Amino acid sequence: MAWSFRIATVRGIPILINITLFLIIPLFAFVFAISGPPIGFATVPNAYVYGTIAGIMIFVFVLLHELGHSLLAMRYGIEVKSITLYLIGGVSAIEIPTDPKLEFRTALIGPLVSLGLGALFLALSFAPTPTVPNLFLQNFAYINLVLGGFNILPAFPMDGGRVFRAWLASRQPYLKATHTAVQVGKVFAVAMGIVGLFISPILIIIAFFIYIAASDEERQTTITQTLAGIKVHDIMTADVATVPPSMTITQLIEVMFQSKHATYPVVDNGTLVGLISFTNVHQVPPNRRDDIMVGNVMIRNVEPVTPDDEASDVFVKLAQRRLESIPVVQGGSVVGIVTQKDVTSAMTLLGEAREQIVGPDGTLIKA
Repeated sequence: MAWSFRIATVRGIPILINITLFLIIPLFAFVFAISGPPIGFATVPNAYVYGTIAGIMIFVFVLLHELGHSLLAMRYGIEVKSITLYLIGGVSAIEIPTDPKLEFRTALIGPLVSLGLGALFLALSFAPTPTVPNLFLQNFAYINLVLGGFNILPAFPMDGGRVFRAWLASRQPYLKATHTAVQVGKVFAVAMGIVGLFISPILIIIAFFIYIAASDEERQTTITQTLAGIKVHDIMTADVATVPPSMTITQLIEVMFQSKHATYPVVDNGTLVGLISFTNVHQVPPNRRDDIMVGNVMIRNVEPVTPDDEASDVFVKLAQRRLESIPVVQGGSVVGIVTQKDVTSAMTLLGEAREQIVGPDGTLIKA
């Protein structure tokens, strides 16, 4: 993921930190340093040092929260790709469970972990004198109780929103449940933003991210559900033309004119070495197209897909990497290509075909 780097691996799960995290820790350190108990350390010396430690610990507790989701998901056989810590919290890249009951449990466990830690630290924090260890315990209790309580709100795509979506999905089609949960989440986000105008600009920032994340989640869920069970070989263009890296841009333009394709895999001695598109060609000045070769301007380090890969995964790769197409390779040879148009056309056709889907009781109902 862009601007993220791995710091550890837990039970095979890559733990990533996004650089935006380092923008918020100083702010948390400042807030804790100037605040009194149970939030901060204003009543003791070295408050900024302790505030910085507490600011870092926020994301340790966020990581434990996300591990709660991920480890339970793995127990149910659900794929967990990574955990990433961001400016506003953590995100576990977990495959959407097909059973609403499993999503209900995996979504709920995160807040329960946080609330459980909060209760534990709160029980340990009672002391007759406000020592530094005691202040840390109070701070840790406060962090976890806020983290658990905030995430349990039914503002999709936060944990409470996912619990709400899972509850709805046990009673109605999954896409309809997602749409309803997203709309509720957006209402919460707008309300939070309005409250933030009077209380704190941080709430406005969080509300903005919740609103955007809810929209992205709905779009991703629609893609995943619509393309469920569809493989790359079902939608790819098998009759694909390839070009060598030694071809000039002028020659490539002639090929494009004749074959009417906008993107071509670049193959050298039978091996895929890159991808060239009309966008790359357009960047070459007309007076240099006789001298510049395809190999000089092609997209390198292309990660191809196989015919048996999931079509929904290819859609995500195209979007994330801003590619127009991805080559399909089998046995070391290029056997096809998948374009954005291929995927979107498949989604349109499948969306029409799947207007009627099976409901929780096994009957056909409208999506």
